[in-house]
Amino acid sequence: MKITVSAPGKIHLLGEHSVVYGKPALLASIDRRLFVTLESPHHTQEKIVIHSAAGKTQIIQALTLFQNAFKITDLPPMEISVTSSLPVGRGLGSSAALAVSLMGALLKYVKNLWNPQKINELAYAMEKIQHGNPSGGDNTVVCFGGLVWYRKETDFLKSLWNLPIKSYHIPKFLLMDTGKPVETTGEMVASVGNLCNQRKSFVDDIFNDQEFQTKQLLSALKSGDTDKVMETIRIGEGNLEKIGVVGTRAQKIIGEIETSGGVAKICGAGGFKKGSGMILSYHPKINKLREVAKLNSVKTYPIRFEDEGVRIEHQETI
Repeated sequence: MKITVSAPGKIHLLGEHSVVYGKPALLASIDRRLFVTLESPHHTQEKIVIHSAAGKTQIIQALTLFQNAFKITDLPPMEISVTSSLPVGRGLGSSAALAVSLMGALLKYVKNLWNPQKINELAYAMEKIQHGNPSGGDNTVVCFGGLVWYRKETDFLKSLWNLPIKSYHIPKFLLMDTGKPVETTGEMVASVGNLCNQRKSFVDDIFNDQEFQTKQLLSALKSGDTDKVMETIRIGEGNLEKIGVVGTRAQKIIGEIETSGGVAKICGAGGFKKGSGMILSYHPKINKLREVAKLNSVKTYPIRFEDEGVRIEHQETI
């Protein structure tokens, strides 16, 4: 058998970090995808062959997790190839897309099953190995696609609402790359956890406001109130800066965007020491964003939200 499975990247519109502590997050899948192909090995005696520029450790861990989940002693021989249009470590869900695509491909290749709920369950287990204490939001939106309202009630209970993108007024956002963070997602989550332990009341107030802003943002997207969308993003970014997940470079760029009449925020775990990954930006005059990007020598990427999550791209019996 040869099977290719893909999954989209994602962005956090609002609610990153606070979602780890039971607050809601609004996420969306985007029009950039990661592809995993499994097939019988070609011209080699090796049982498992991996072709991937990144994520080899994650792939090996995923194979072990899959074996344990289904009590499989030996996996069949396979060649694993990964290609992606998602930059690694920039807050666009490359890790979640790999976990979802790989688990989907393994489920089909080894068990001849296709079950998105099971794929998401396995991908979440993989994300916990990778990041320590993830909310599960990334793998969920990557798996099911679209605009997603997500809340982690407990480790075993998550609330999920899939919202049809066509029913919402989505502004024309632009991504800007502030650089790959030095810190991993797990390290950024742990950093916020330490702050929460040290200054619980301070962080609780921020997260409560973030919940309010996330709800306001959803309502504004539904009604098409662009001014309110901008206000919630601006306040939400300010909250993220207060908990220390936005570096100096990203803050400078975001400040210049705000001065020009636009708004921007990080759209993942962020980073403090150097880069903070991609920032999600909006301006009524999009050329203003490109001017700021040019002045700061950062690349820009237009994005489009899409409804489809994990999917089988190709399947054949060899």
